[in-house]
Formats: sequence, structure tokens, C-alpha cells
Amino acid sequence: MLGRTLSFYFARHFAKMVMAIFALAFVITAIVTYFEFFNRALKGEVTAGVALAIVAICKVPKLTEDSLPFAVLYGSIAAFIIANRRLEVVVARAAGVSAWQFLLPACVVGILFGTFATTIYNPVATYLLNASDGLWAQVLIHRSKPVENSDNKGPAWLRQAADGTESILGSVQSFDGGLGLLGVTAYVFDQNGKFLERVDAPRAHFQPGAWQIDDATVTAINANPKHVDEYKLSTGLTANEVKQTFLQLDSVSFWSLPQLSAAARRAGLSSARYDLQYNVLLSRPILLLAMVLIAANVSLKFSRSRDLGRVIITGVAVGFMLYVVTSISMDLGSGGVVPPPLAAWLPAIAATLFGITVLLHLEDG
Repeated sequence: MLGRTLSFYFARHFAKMVMAIFALAFVITAIVTYFEFFNRALKGEVTAGVALAIVAICKVPKLTEDSLPFAVLYGSIAAFIIANRRLEVVVARAAGVSAWQFLLPACVVGILFGTFATTIYNPVATYLLNASDGLWAQVLIHRSKPVENSDNKGPAWLRQAADGTESILGSVQSFDGGLGLLGVTAYVFDQNGKFLERVDAPRAHFQPGAWQIDDATVTAINANPKHVDEYKLSTGLTANEVKQTFLQLDSVSFWSLPQLSAAARRAGLSSARYDLQYNVLLSRPILLLAMVLIAANVSLKFSRSRDLGRVIITGVAVGFMLYVVTSISMDLGSGGVVPPPLAAWLPAIAATLFGITVLLHLEDG
């Protein structure tokens, strides 16, 4: 049995490597994102000081959250390679320690990282992201220029009807839980489908029965565009229905997802995307465990310098393949093709079973 001192040593070594890889990803993301905001500062959209505050304090934690599985994978590979280089694996096996005992501390740390990321890091990151969106809205409060879509996801659109009119409303970014919009465009029609006017504005906010659109430019047929300080766009939608379209799941905390799912079901709306996100976060510890096992498969046999390139290429390939499989599974779940729990848990469980099976074959024949 692996002693307590040796277990803590391996666990500490593994944790340091994972945190180092994650810190590197954090710093690179912060630099790249800051330069994006700095470019906006050069265009006059924001000041450099505000951009730095938005990026460094608010944006980066959420942007780097998805890199955690890769940090665990590559950190684990690095930790196992270093242990091989130091002959720690050889000594441990010579002392009668099996690969399973050697891997146990790393597996425990991987599960702990996943639990921490889901229950603590995710709520903190989403809180900071919401603060960032609110701050960004305040920065743009006096701007009349169109808002650019910084997430490259394309605008979100919804169709609504009320008071004898129909309209199609689009936005490039949302805040305030999906009830506040930035970069707003609306096409207004009468009840017979005849086009009436187009409305463009930097921001809008949902109120019961209507959207309050500020600093709007209204363009009607055979008329010059005119500016209005406040434009009321009637809507028959409820707040829950609006959130279904505009609420960004990245801005919802793990602890808030069950309440949103329950509220959607009570309103007679689909809760699939909330259930999918909740199960994805819930399965994260198992996914990180799978990353540790996969890293062990590709690097524990490493013994020569010329094997380093093979190990790195194999690790990158496996990480990319798992990312593709996870993305496909998420798309199937969000599209309603498969149940959200199955779509969220299947990649993590399949990767874990694959890692265990290969290790059983390599170690126990």
C-alpha cells in the first residue's frame, strides 16, 4: 500500500503541474483578451483603464474555465513524464507499488479539482462575468454607435406580437440575466405582415408588456431616419420566455441552474438547455478523472528522450478528439436528439472507462 507521505508527495507534485498549466492558459487568455479590448480603446469605444478592469477582473476567469480539462490532461502528462525522468516510477514499482496505487493520488486530486471548479470556481467566474456585462453596458450607455459582437456567436433573434403589431428583435449581446440587450435591431410589421419600420439602438431593456429601447434610430418606408430618445416596442412575451432566447448560459451559476430549469418547466417552456448545462458541470469531476487516466496511458510508459515528441503528439490528439466528441454530444443534447443528462455524462463516463480498460490491459494483461 502506498504510504501517506508518498501519496501526499505525488498528489502535491501532480497538483502543482496542473495549476502551472492552468495559470499559463489564464495568463495567455488575459493577454489576448486585453489586447482585444485595447484595440477597442484605440477605436474610441472604451478607455484603456476600463478595458483593463473588464478583462483582468471580470472576463478572464470565465473564458479560461473551459481550459481546465486540457490543463488537467497536459499537467498530468507533464507530471508523469517528470516522475519517469526522476526514476520515481521505477523506484515505486521496484518497491511493489502498482500503477493503480501510483495513480490514486492523481485521480483524487483530479476529482477534487473538478469538484472545486464546479461548486466554487464556476459561481465566482459567472458572478464576475455578470459584473463585466453590467460594466460594459454602463460604458456604452452614452454611445450611439452600433455595438459590435465581441463573442463572434452572431446575434440572437426572437419573434413577438402585441397590440396589433408583430416584430422581430435581435441583439448581439445581453446582460441583466437576458433582460438587458446591447446592439439592438428590431423589424416592426403590422398584423397583416406589412413592414412598418426598422429600429436600431445601442441598448434596450425588457419591461412587462414592452421593450424600452433607448437612443433609437427609427427608419420607416419613404421617410428619413429619425432619432428618438425612448422607443416602446410592444411584446406579449414574459420574462421567462425572453430569458429562453437571450440569457447566456455562461453567465448562470451552477447553483442557479436548477431554479431556472424549474421556472422554465412551470412556465411550460423547454428546460433542456438548463438541464444540459447543469449536468455538464455536474459531470466535470468525472471528466477530469478521465483526463488523468488518459494521461497515464500516453505517458507512464515514457522512458527515453526520443519518446517525448510521441507523448506530446498523442496527448494533443487525444485531447482534441475528446473535445470533438464532447462538442458533438453537447450539440445533440441541446438539439433535443438525446436527453441532456445522457449528452452531458456520456463523454466523461466513456473516456473514464476507456482509460481504465487500456490501463488494465497494459498493467494486468
